[in-house]
Amino acid sequence: MKIDFKEMEFKVKLATDKNKHQNLLAFGTLILKGETGEYFTISGFTLWKSKFGGYNVEVPNKSGFKYCLIEPSLKRKIEREIISQYDHETIPVIDDK
Repeated sequence: MKIDFKEMEFKVKLATDKNKHQNLLAFGTLILKGETGEYFTISGFTLWKSKFGGYNVEVPNKSGFKYCLIEPSLKRKIEREIISQYDHETIPVIDDK
């Protein structure tokens, strides 16, 4: 079977105080879309504030088991896009009256 995905969409949901570890910033979802409207969703990415500065993106996992194994160059692209979406979501909205 061969499936061609034509688009990758990222959605980021900011972490709330009730489900928030002090360094947890957001949850990410990756949606792969095909030509005829079909899609494949991978949820469970997490964005963390790094103790060394910057961000860390974790793929969906459970202690000792990763649900996603991603080729390193694609993983870096996904991480950059999740961080970009997070930065976009956290830009303050200024109400100009």
